[in-house]
Amino acid sequence: MKAHYLKLNQLRFLAALKRKGKLSLAAEEMNISQPAASRTLAEIEALVGRQICTRNAHGFVFNEFGNVLAARANRIVAEVENIGRDMQEVADGLRGRVRIGAVTAAAVAYALPASLALRAQAPHAQLQIDVEPSLTLMQRMRAGEYDFVLARVSAADDPAAYDVRPIGEEVLSFAVRDQHPLAGRKRLGFPDLSPYDWIIQPAGSPIWSTVAGAFRAERADFPERVTYSASVLLTLTTVSRTDAIAPFAREVANLLMAEDLSARIVTLDMARRVSVPAYNIILNKDALLSPLAQRFLSLIEAEIQRVDP
Repeated sequence: MKAHYLKLNQLRFLAALKRKGKLSLAAEEMNISQPAASRTLAEIEALVGRQICTRNAHGFVFNEFGNVLAARANRIVAEVENIGRDMQEVADGLRGRVRIGAVTAAAVAYALPASLALRAQAPHAQLQIDVEPSLTLMQRMRAGEYDFVLARVSAADDPAAYDVRPIGEEVLSFAVRDQHPLAGRKRLGFPDLSPYDWIIQPAGSPIWSTVAGAFRAERADFPERVTYSASVLLTLTTVSRTDAIAPFAREVANLLMAEDLSARIVTLDMARRVSVPAYNIILNKDALLSPLAQRFLSLIEAEIQRVDP
């Protein structure tokens, strides 16, 4: 038996003959003459060393060997045809793998809705979004782990090495449980917030630096009872069960206050707006994005324009 010598066109013919049931129809589909179709069938049977079908008044009937061979031929032909489709989808940015990193606010505000849009356009795309502080994201960006990140350039990075596209400032909200003593009060200042427990990102982080600066600007004492954590889950749990105050990016706070989460979280009415310096879309300057990564980047940029025109 020399079935492994079967050619692709022979497999295509075999699949067509099984599907159509008549030599003339299979020949027409293959765009060959009937004599050529008869020779192809004879060549196939010679290679497999067995008769695979018989002719009757209604056409060709496949035997057990022919059914096995035709089923395998059909799968092989389908896979070969899928090669071309997959290659075209990669070229069109509809297939492949893209991996990005984002700070929490950017992940919620821009990466999440863009990922939903990408999934609708490219259901077979492999997408990974890591949510980390900017320092970690830039370390992993330097290591080549990301196509791009939504973060801040760290002090250890040379801005000239990157294509930095500013997104905008990160406005902070101050979250508390709905039964907090300050909930519902208007135009609070930072002296009003000093006596309470806080849970905040670690010292040196952009949010910590911004909040510490806001206390200094209003000549208010920085809180004495502070828990430092970068975990959103731990922060949310602490706020919902105690009178602790937690600063969140506005987009994250809005998500936590959603009714379907039932977290019973509210934000304080502050007299002044507090913002963390702008974060950016950051790409390696010489990087050549894949079509899929470029598609995802375009969707994120469209979402940024929609939210912050």
